Amino acid sequence: MMGNIMLHWIDRQPVRWISNHLPKVGRPLLLLCLLLFLSACGEAGPRLTEEIAPEELPTGIGRGFPVATLHGIDNDDTGLTPGAMPPNFYMVLDDGRYLSLANLQGHPVLINFWATWCGPCRLEMPEIVAEANRNPDLIVLAVNVQEELTQLQPFAEDFAMTMPVVLDSDATLRQLYEVSGMPTSVFIDSEGKIDTVWRGILTPDALREFVDQME
Repeated sequence: MMGNIMLHWIDRQPVRWISNHLPKVGRPLLLLCLLLFLSACGEAGPRLTEEIAPEELPTGIGRGFPVATLHGIDNDDTGLTPGAMPPNFYMVLDDGRYLSLANLQGHPVLINFWATWCGPCRLEMPEIVAEANRNPDLIVLAVNVQEELTQLQPFAEDFAMTMPVVLDSDATLRQLYEVSGMPTSVFIDSEGKIDTVWRGILTPDALREFVDQME
């Protein structure tokens, strides 16, 4: 809407008015600001082509390293308390195919927020990977916060992370899930409702307990 208002204003201002009221030195800056403003107003989200099931993700480390986005999603009826439906998000592959958290109902889900520089994340990751391998019905979404693929890929390879490694490059999911520190883990039961939000390192016993109570 603001973009349309700005375009209407520009359309109504003759070039002579702009020339008379703006010093020459400021004209290029104004034009640059207008271009940036209009570009931001028309900015679109990632191209979404087809929703897929988890088993349709690429195989191997990171499962294609999908990118998190909230484009086109309404999270008004969601929350972070036990029993609430968690905030939804899409995980988009390079070709536009995407996975939706909301459509993973029927599976227990673990969303784990982590980073390569996080010492506790390194300590708990082998246990999370082992649990994912032990329980094929469990879907683990390893959300990496604000790191480039070149930074996190060696970590994912070292820990044999064959679950989806979701890129949260701009911390959109971190803010959405109110993650104040890492690691943070969100356990979602097979009905798609939040079971537990755990802030801090997961011990093997705690991890197994949380997973078992979701089944």
